[in-house]
Amino acid sequence: MTQLILVRHGQTNWDKENRLQGTLDIPLNADGTKEAQKISCELLKFKIHAVYSGSASCSFSTACEIAAPHKLKVKKTEGFNEVNYGVWQGLLIKDIKKRYKKQYGNWKASPVSGGPPNGESVRDAYDRTISAMHKIVDKHKGENICVVSGDMTLSIIRCYLKNADIKEIRKFTPEKIWWETFRL
Repeated sequence: MTQLILVRHGQTNWDKENRLQGTLDIPLNADGTKEAQKISCELLKFKIHAVYSGSASCSFSTACEIAAPHKLKVKKTEGFNEVNYGVWQGLLIKDIKKRYKKQYGNWKASPVSGGPPNGESVRDAYDRTISAMHKIVDKHKGENICVVSGDMTLSIIRCYLKNADIKEIRKFTPEKIWWETFRL
């Protein structure tokens, strides 16, 4: 049986500030590094065969902490990059709510039909992410695979694996470092 271990990356300063990161490359802060080390210790109960991450340094650094005790190299995979939030990236959530009130409201109400200006649609992110997930699951049949990424990318995978409608994606969003396993 193949087991997929999903991990949300550790904290960044932007997480603390409630700033939208998206595809921008923001590193873990000191607390995030400690969180990644703690998750790595928790995951020692699994024999992990492969570790994948999106290309952002916060995801990659968290993945490296997990991979190290298993003597594995992390494989950066674009399919696991966080959703591109376009012009919203780098902005505080409170400022997005003010400047893009209608668009943000539509996106929160229905992430599939709305979205940030010049950003990636949830549908496109869903297709990209699920395709990447299928590729690694096919490559590692019968093994334990760890994927580290941001909250929306992990929400997409969780939504898919729980056979939920993509419109319900917000119900599956981890807001801080966390992990969950799925047997496939």
